[in-house]
Amino acid sequence: MARFLPGAKISSVHGQMKMIGDRYVIPMFHPAAALHQASLKPAILADFAKLPQLLEEARRGLGRAIADSPTVPDAAPEDPKQLSMF
Repeated sequence: MARFLPGAKISSVHGQMKMIGDRYVIPMFHPAAALHQASLKPAILADFAKLPQLLEEARRGLGRAIADSPTVPDAAPEDPKQLSMF
């Protein structure tokens, strides 16, 4: 994080997308931080929940549509299961 946001504190910038040069950066707590500080878990979950919206905003800012994103090759349909971070 220090490379992209020198002097910033993760506690004040987490979950906020920033344009750095020609890239978007979204600083976030490492998920394992919630194992050491349970009080961070709600913030981590909220930041991860905002990711789809932030990524769509970044795509629009770069002039890309979701269809322009890399796709996964066709595979046999499978019922995906959401894993828990905790």
